[in-house]
Amino acid sequence: MLGASPRGRKAAAPPVKLGSAKEAPAAGGAGGGSGGKVLAEEVWEVRPGGMLVQKRGGGDDEPSPNVKPVPTIRVKVKHAGVTHEIYISSEASFGELKKLVAAKTGLHPDDQKVLYKDRERDSKAFLDTAGVRDRSKVVVLEDPEARARRLIGERRSGHLQKAARAVAAVTAEVDKLAPKVAALDASVRRGEKVAEKDVVQVTELLMNELLRLDAVVADGDVKAQRRMQVKRVQKYVETLDAVAAKNAALVGKSGEKAAAKPAPAPAPAPAPPPRQQGQGQTRWEMFDLLSSLPSTSSASSTTTVSSTASSGAPPPSRPDWMLF
Repeated sequence: MLGASPRGRKAAAPPVKLGSAKEAPAAGGAGGGSGGKVLAEEVWEVRPGGMLVQKRGGGDDEPSPNVKPVPTIRVKVKHAGVTHEIYISSEASFGELKKLVAAKTGLHPDDQKVLYKDRERDSKAFLDTAGVRDRSKVVVLEDPEARARRLIGERRSGHLQKAARAVAAVTAEVDKLAPKVAALDASVRRGEKVAEKDVVQVTELLMNELLRLDAVVADGDVKAQRRMQVKRVQKYVETLDAVAAKNAALVGKSGEKAAAKPAPAPAPAPAPPPRQQGQGQTRWEMFDLLSSLPSTSSASSTTTVSSTASSGAPPPSRPDWMLF
């Protein structure tokens, strides 16, 4: 009202510069005055990114008094006649308990069989749900079937890792040969001849890598990678076969061009040297020389007859056939 006394009015709250006002409970005592609510100013802060945000109070990070902390219990685990005490959270699972038991006993977690109250417990089950409390007793046994499954799985994973390493090695070698295949193909496409031994050498190297891939036995992703590399190597081999065929055609064309050129005229044969007298005579020439010489058979016979007549000796008897 207009005539109201200023004492009856409530004191106006001071303006808040940043943010909205937050109500706080009034302090008791004589200094409280009107006994109403007091507005508390909010505190703001600038983050490193430049954003202006409301500053959190120290009580926000503290846990609520209504939330109770998770208790830690002590579980007595019996294995191979020895009892071990393990401290673990009451809300942990049996799988986490197996890991702690493995650290104590050396038994692999996958090979353990946990019994609580004469019942086998799953690794995903929780201790508090199964009724495990402080100082509860748990029996841990070795499971042969689980051990066999684990070993088979490890062996299989080992084979897969070995196959993956083999495929990776072949991939690296094929990556080294790929530029050579591309260079040979580009040269032949430009009409340039390439060395046949280079084509054969690269083809043999690719075939060796293909044999290494055939020896790899794998499943899953490794098998898919192997199949992809086999197709890649086969494609390179087909490219080299085409390169060899084109190179042979280029060599044949160059040979035809060389044959089409006219052959040069043969050089004249040198004249034979002059033959000296008495050298190089044939047999018929020697026969002519011998026949031209005078015969001495008649003279010798005349001399023989005259000598016989002068000596008075009778002439030698001759056979009848010699008279003819």
